[in-house]
This record gives sequence, C-alpha cells and structure tokens, in this order.
Amino acid sequence: MSRLAQLERLLKAQGLDLLHAFRVRWYDDLVEKENLPVRRLSSFGEGYKVGILIGNSKSLWTSFVRALKEDAELRANKDPLDTYTQSRVKDAVEEVYHDRKQELFWSCDYGDRLVAMQRIAEVVLLEGVESEFDDLPAAPPPPLPCPVSMEELAAAKEAIDSALSMSDQTKLREELHGESKDETSASWRHWLRVRETVKLGQEFRYSDDQAEYHYTKNRLVLERAIGGLD
Repeated sequence: MSRLAQLERLLKAQGLDLLHAFRVRWYDDLVEKENLPVRRLSSFGEGYKVGILIGNSKSLWTSFVRALKEDAELRANKDPLDTYTQSRVKDAVEEVYHDRKQELFWSCDYGDRLVAMQRIAEVVLLEGVESEFDDLPAAPPPPLPCPVSMEELAAAKEAIDSALSMSDQTKLREELHGESKDETSASWRHWLRVRETVKLGQEFRYSDDQAEYHYTKNRLVLERAIGGLD
C-alpha cells in the first residue's frame, strides 16, 4: 500500500473522506495567472513540490459527534469541530510522513498563511517528490465545464440576493461564522438555501444538524446530535 493510500485510509476512518494529490506549481501558476492576493505555496519552502488536498463530505459529522461523546475535553473545547479536524489531520500526516518536512494549512488560516480556498482545500505540503507522485501530470487537469444548469445559476443568484437582503451586512462575517451575539439571527438559513439550489451531489450534503452547527456554532446542536447517537 502506498503512503498516500495509508493516509487516505487513516483520514477516512475519522470522517475526512476527500483526498487528492497535486503539484504545488499548479496552484502557484494559478495565483500568478489570476493575480490572487495570496502567497505562492512554494514560497513557504523551495523543497515543497507536492501538496495533498484534504476535505470532507457529510461523513465527518458522525465521526466527530462520536468523538465528542467519548471525549469530555473535546466537548469543553471552544471550537471542538476545528480542534477535532486539525488534530486528526496532524496525527495522520505525522504517522505516514514522519520522515518528511511538512507544512499544514487550514481553511481558517488568514493573513500570511491565507490560501485561496475557492481554488483549493485544506492543504498539506510535503518536501520532495516521491515515486508515488510521479504519475501526476506536469500540467494541471483541464477545467471541467460548469456542471450547474442555467436555471440553477439563476436560482442561486436569486437566493444570494435574498440572503443579502435578510442579513446585517455590517456583521456578515459574524453571522456566517457563528460569531453573532444576536441569538435570534437566522440569516444562515437564507445562505444555506444558496447551496440548496444546486442539485448535483445532494447525496453528500450535510445533515440538518451538521449544516446548522457549521453556520451557528450553537452547542445545543451538539448536545442534540450526541443524544441522537445509537
């Protein structure tokens, strides 16, 4: 079994079921081509040639909630979901690539470590290129045609306009990241409708509890989810 396959197996057992290797220069070339206001990944070390994207579908929720039920320290954590995700990724990467210099980036990073998440996901950089990555093409895969219909795009535009009209745009970041102090704020439901306008991949959509917690960080959702475990 290749080391990449080992990493995939370890992460999948923790609910992190999306993984894909890429060449660092694919991302760097896109940063330059689109003049994105972020650093090239290679600027963090000339030896970094390969990256690994890590993400998740709805499968993360059950693994996370079970860990919450079993771990009182995790339940007491201020941000248990990010803590769970980052600790599992770090442990798995260290176990598999302990002999390689590593650099980990998260979707919550900002400033100097901000990664263009519209172009990429949570990232692990590995120093050097191993034989298991030799089959990666020199050039990135060609862009796929947009899988969303014109009707869905129109519905999404309408949903975005509605969400903006229902939100306090001076506190938009707080409302969309569970930081709003207004307990009655329900603008997240309008933003969720934007996602729901696209039908492709609905079988991988978050459950109601998972979606609500991602938007609100409401700990009552966690208690409800723990209580609903078999």
